[in-house]
Amino acid sequence: MSSISDRLYIDKKDRPRYDKLNEIDILRFKDKGGTRTRREQFLIALSYGFKNKRKQKIKSREGFVLYKDLHPEDNSLIKCIAIYEEGDENILSDLKKVYTIAEEYAHAGIMLLCELIDSASHGTFERRIEKELFELYKNFKKGHNE
Repeated sequence: MSSISDRLYIDKKDRPRYDKLNEIDILRFKDKGGTRTRREQFLIALSYGFKNKRKQKIKSREGFVLYKDLHPEDNSLIKCIAIYEEGDENILSDLKKVYTIAEEYAHAGIMLLCELIDSASHGTFERRIEKELFELYKNFKKGHNE
């Protein structure tokens, strides 16, 4: 098994992108007057990248979230995405690869979120995200009722 560090990484160029999330109330970091932790911001970026089927390799790594700060459901999400990506649950024996997959989806996701923020006028970001979430829920519910 590959050795792993004690944290999830972001691309160094993503730090200002995560800071940009502070412009949106529902994404604002708690140290900037919001309610989100860096862990939550990372998971939002990861989920958004995965939802949009976009991931991108990290060129210059910077530590962002300690593994010890992940909740059990966070680890479940990360592992599920890795299994989906690889199509094989044996990926779980290589945690370094599991976390790399998560980091790559988060890297693409944070760029997509910032593009959305930049293209949205005041207040429309929340409405666009709400609409996307509603559509996801509707499709999920429809899939489970069939």
